[in-house]
Amino acid sequence: MTETVSDALARAAGAEHLLIAFDFDGTLAPFTEDPADSRPLPEARAALDALAVLPRTTVAIISGRPLEFLRDVVDPDRHMVLSGSHGAEMDLSALPDLPEDAEHDINLTAEQLALLDRAVDATEDMVSRYPGSRAELKPAGVCFHTRPIKDAGVSERALHEMTRAYSALDGLRITPGQQVVECSVLSATKGDGLRIIKTAASPDVTVFAGDDVTDEDAMELLTGQDLGIKVGDKETVAAQRVSGPQELADLLGVFADQRARAVTSIK
Repeated sequence: MTETVSDALARAAGAEHLLIAFDFDGTLAPFTEDPADSRPLPEARAALDALAVLPRTTVAIISGRPLEFLRDVVDPDRHMVLSGSHGAEMDLSALPDLPEDAEHDINLTAEQLALLDRAVDATEDMVSRYPGSRAELKPAGVCFHTRPIKDAGVSERALHEMTRAYSALDGLRITPGQQVVECSVLSATKGDGLRIIKTAASPDVTVFAGDDVTDEDAMELLTGQDLGIKVGDKETVAAQRVSGPQELADLLGVFADQRARAVTSIK
């Protein structure tokens, strides 16, 4: 019989040491026209907070968002491990056994700063040409968002032109997404973020949920009893799939209760 996502999560809940990690946008939080307005669904928020204080349970957020945003919006109580800017920023301070390099911020060279300035200029020029589009600045990159553009054809054309403009700037890492294209002067990926967290936390089982192509770098690291959950309908190497953030949030509420019961019986 094929294992359902509920069955798979119930199995993972019994791990001696569990790492459960999430992307943010499109996974814990629905997309919004203004990225600054995005927040975790209430059910997801409650489940994360419940899981993060359980023994032998590490909750991690691995996102393209800057670390400062994740601290303020997702983990104000500092109970979670955080990886921002697609693995370029790290905060492992929530782990009980702190690694020597518990926090890793971004320090760009003069050449990288100059390249970033050119990328920002190109993005702002594109925003001026496509009303409704937005630029989102990040510590090592910039995003061009077209979600507010109602005409799908215009949105696709704008993304294509933005990708072409980024490609003309040698040294950028270009990452497409859902009505967004992002560039960075660094080469870090969410897979790098998950690898660092797994090494530091040493879990017996890792669960990772994400919705976009950038999350596949992390999905590909999962082995053995680990569990990957794809949010949405994009292609994936994950074994399980949910329809969207609300279904995931509902499942996490049940999972948090299962994990709480399981840790009481683990010696």
